[in-house]
Amino acid sequence: MLISSGRISAAGPRSEVEIPAGATVLDTSGQTLLAGFWNSHVHFTEPWGQEAATQPAPVLEQHLRDMLLRHGFVHVVDTGSFPEATLALRRRIEAGELAGPSIITAGVPLAPVEGTPRYVPVKLPELRTPEQARAIVKEQLAGGTDAIKLFTASLTAHKPYPVMPLAIVQAVTEEAHAHGKPVFAHPTNVAGLSAAVEGGVDVVVHTAPMAGPLPDSLHEAMVRRKVALVPTLSLFEWELKRANEEPAVLERFNQAGAEQVRHHARLGGRILFGTDVGYMTDDNPLREYALLREAGLNLHDILASLTTNPATQFGQDTRTGRLVPGLDADVVVIDGDPSRGIEALANVRLVLRQGKIVYRASPMPNSLARPSAP
Repeated sequence: MLISSGRISAAGPRSEVEIPAGATVLDTSGQTLLAGFWNSHVHFTEPWGQEAATQPAPVLEQHLRDMLLRHGFVHVVDTGSFPEATLALRRRIEAGELAGPSIITAGVPLAPVEGTPRYVPVKLPELRTPEQARAIVKEQLAGGTDAIKLFTASLTAHKPYPVMPLAIVQAVTEEAHAHGKPVFAHPTNVAGLSAAVEGGVDVVVHTAPMAGPLPDSLHEAMVRRKVALVPTLSLFEWELKRANEEPAVLERFNQAGAEQVRHHARLGGRILFGTDVGYMTDDNPLREYALLREAGLNLHDILASLTTNPATQFGQDTRTGRLVPGLDADVVVIDGDPSRGIEALANVRLVLRQGKIVYRASPMPNSLARPSAP
């Protein structure tokens, strides 16, 4: 692969790609090159993220490296954070002050009445009428966010869990789509998922394992309406283990989430990889890869969820998502062959964003940067 001015200028067998004199060569013999990964569900709500406007660049770089870059994530979708801080973080990355991923941000999530989830430390804006919902959407988008996030049903301290009325969901999606922006939904249960799908959202950011098996009609509606799914299967396992739930509960959740993913994929639905890192403190995506494989996704499906699917979903498929000439040189180099074991996807050794090295494992086996011979 030949990279010039941040883009892929040639790719193919060594015998067909001429290396210019004086080029810097990164020897990745015995390793596998993949397009840069997307994580379509992250948060920048930890203290360092909230202070992104003022934190020293090396401090932010270290957090971004640990949380995202060392796992190959050169593009991320923030599905809920403090927008001023996240926009400041993005500005500093894009200005070249620090190495980091590209960021799509949904800003502050919106909730139904009395619907701030019990695990969210601040009270979220509540949507009471369609008119008020439209006004809040306009305000958020005018502030620089790229999307809108809804809790269509919220896991509150007390049941019944609040569900966002369909008319309000529709008002939000109509207003956001009028501005060319997508809408994400956290569904929680069947009622929340139904409201999201019928209301016209673009991406559902979790499976709903507490609901158990979903009706076929709901799966079919999701696919018919082209609603993408971010499974986050490892999140539920992490949460239940933290709560010391019985193994039977964990198994039931795993099976329900896996079946929802399996059914969505079987019907041709689009799946986007995401982990909820930033809320979930375990940043290693290895378990998510394994659970997606156990749910029946093959290597092609998982790679698509990391690369081509999100690039298409978020309108960036003419820039990134594949290793072909003309696209940005967003590259992940891994040890091993993922076709022999999905765990190889977690063995990241080198990451480039637009041709610049943003992460290099140290030491990096079988790799040496050197100028080519004349």
